[in-house]
Amino acid sequence: MPSAAQSVSSSSLELLTIYEVSKILGSSLDLEQTLREVLRALSYQLQMHRGRVYIQGEDGALRLVAAQGLPKDSPAQAIDYNQDEGISGRILKTGMPAVVPNLAEEPLFNNRSGGRDDLDEQVASLVGVPIKAAGAVIGVLTIDRISDDGPSGHFGSDVRFLTMVANLIGQTVRLHRTVAEERRFMMRETFRVQKELRPVVAPVNDVVCTSPNMVDVLAQLHRVAPFKSTVLIRGESGTGKELIARAIHNLSPRKDAPFIRVNCAALPESLLESELFGHEKGSFTGAQKDHKGRFELASGGTLFLDEIGDISSNFQAKLLRVLQEQEFERVGGSKTIKTDVRLICATNLNLEEAVGHGKFRADLYFRINVVTIHLPPLRERRGDIAMLAKHFVTKFGRDNGMNLDIDHDALEVLNRCTWPGNVRELENCIERAATQCRNGTIRVPDLSCSMNLCNSSVLFQYRTMGAAVGGLAPSMSGTATNPSVPPPGNPVPGRPHPSAIPPAMANPANGAANGAPNGAQWPACASGCGAGPLPVCGASKPLPPSAISPLPTPQPAMSAPAALSAPAPQPTAAGPDLPLDEPESGPLRDRLVWAMERTGWVQAKAARLLGMTTRQVSYALRKYNIEIKRF
Repeated sequence: MPSAAQSVSSSSLELLTIYEVSKILGSSLDLEQTLREVLRALSYQLQMHRGRVYIQGEDGALRLVAAQGLPKDSPAQAIDYNQDEGISGRILKTGMPAVVPNLAEEPLFNNRSGGRDDLDEQVASLVGVPIKAAGAVIGVLTIDRISDDGPSGHFGSDVRFLTMVANLIGQTVRLHRTVAEERRFMMRETFRVQKELRPVVAPVNDVVCTSPNMVDVLAQLHRVAPFKSTVLIRGESGTGKELIARAIHNLSPRKDAPFIRVNCAALPESLLESELFGHEKGSFTGAQKDHKGRFELASGGTLFLDEIGDISSNFQAKLLRVLQEQEFERVGGSKTIKTDVRLICATNLNLEEAVGHGKFRADLYFRINVVTIHLPPLRERRGDIAMLAKHFVTKFGRDNGMNLDIDHDALEVLNRCTWPGNVRELENCIERAATQCRNGTIRVPDLSCSMNLCNSSVLFQYRTMGAAVGGLAPSMSGTATNPSVPPPGNPVPGRPHPSAIPPAMANPANGAANGAPNGAQWPACASGCGAGPLPVCGASKPLPPSAISPLPTPQPAMSAPAALSAPAPQPTAAGPDLPLDEPESGPLRDRLVWAMERTGWVQAKAARLLGMTTRQVSYALRKYNIEIKRF
C-alpha cells in the first residue's frame, strides 16, 4: 500500500500537471501543436508513455491529430478509424473509459498506429478515456504505462486524472470549432455583402449598364462628383456624354443650383460669345436690353460645354481667361463679373491631334483636361445592348400607352451590330422597329437591317478610316472591330476605296458562294450584324443588290497636301452585265426608260441593270410619272 506521503506527493504532481496543461491549452490557436505539447507534458511529469489524441471528424471517422512517442516515419496521421474498430473505437462508441492491463493479450489491439513493436520485451498497459464537449463524445485520449514487472493493477488515479485532462481538451476543441465556424460564417457573410455591394456605385438615373467598363465609369463619376474640379467627358457621338454630365451635377453639392448646357458647335462665334458672357444694352444692333450670359446664369451651379473641340481659335483665348480667373466682361461692357461655376466639357474629337495640328490651344487643353472620363462606345460594351434595348422598348411603350416587348432573336441581331451611332442609334432603331411591329412584340423582320434600310456598316467603315461622317467624329479606336467588315487598306489613286463599297457589291460572286440562288447578291447588313444566306436578320429570301452610292474616299489625317486636294473618284455603279449602249451620262429618267425598254418593262430586271433595288425603281417610276407598259 502506498504511504500517505506518496499519495500527497502524487496529488501535488497531478495538480501541477493540470496547471501546466491548462496553460498549454490556452497559449496557442494551433490545436495540433497544443495537443502535442499536452502529451509531452504528461510524459515528462507523470511518465505516461506513447500518448495519443483522436478527434472525430464531420464524417464520423476518428482521426489521430496528436501523438507522443511514435516513430518519425509512422503513417498514423493519414489513417482513419471507425467507431467499432479497435480499443479507441470502442471508447468512442460507448463513451466510457477503458483500461487494458496488457496490450499483448488484448484481442482488440491492432497496433495500426505503430510504435508498439516491443511488447514482447516489456509489459505495456493502456488507459483510454473519452473526450467530451457539451455532453457529446468528440474524441479519445489514450496513454501507455510501461512496466518491466507486469501490470500494477492500480489504474483508478490514472483514469481520474486523464478524465480531467480530456475535459480540458474537449473544451479547447469545442472553442476552436466554434471560432472556426464563426470565422467561416463571417467570411461567407463578408463575401455575400461584397458581392451585393460590388458595384459600389449607386444607380444613376437613365444610365443602364452592367458591363465592367461602364461600371468603372460610374465609379469614377461618383468619386469626382463631390469636388469642383473641371471634368472632360470624351467619347464618340451618341454615347451619352450629356447624361453623364447631368449625373455629375446631380451627385454634387451643387445639385440644387442651375445646370446650364451649351452646344458650342451649334452657335457661330459672335453669337456664342454673347450666349456665354452676355451683352450690354446697345452693344450691337438688336441688343435692346442687358442680357445675362450662361456663365452668369450658372453661377453656383454647373455649366456644360458640349462639343468644345469645335470652337474657333479666337474664342478659345477668350474662354481660357474665364476658366483661369473665373471672371469675365459682357459683350460691350467694361464691368468685370465674378462667377462661381463648375465646368464640364465634352467632345468626340481627338483633342491631342487637334493640338498637334494647331487647331486647339494647348493651354486651353491643359486647363479643361483635369479629370477625364472616357465613355466606351456601344460596340465595346455589348453586354449592355440587350438591357438598353429592353429599356428603350419599355420607354417607348410607356410614352405611347402600349404594352411592348422584344423577342430573343431580335436581341441577338442587335447584339451583332457595330452601332457607329452608339446608344442614340440603338434608341432610334428600337423606336423605328416599334412602329413597324405587330401584336406588341418586336421581331427580327421589324428591324431596319431586315428590310435593307440601314447603312450603318458603310458609315462604320468610313469612321474607322479616320474620316468624319455627317457630324460623327472619326472612331477613336482607329481600326474596325467588326469581323464581318474587312480592314481598310491604302487607297489606290484613280480607284474607289475597297471599304467604300458594301461587301455584297464588292464581290459579285459572293452571293453564289454564300448560297444565294441564281447568283443573287445578299444586301449589306445593318452595322454588319451578319445578314446573309441564313435568315438572321429576318430576310427569308435574297434581295437584289442595294445600290448604295459610296461616300467620297476619306483621306488620312497626316496625308500630303496634294492628296488632300485630289478629287475623290466616283466608282461606277453598273453591274458586269450592263450593255455598252446604256446612257451612262444624262438624267436618271432617260436611263430608267432605257432599262425598262430593254427588259420588257420588268422592274426586277431593270433594277439589276441599273444596280438598284426593285423598291428604288418603283419609286423612281412614280416620281418621274413614267407609265408602265403592259404586254
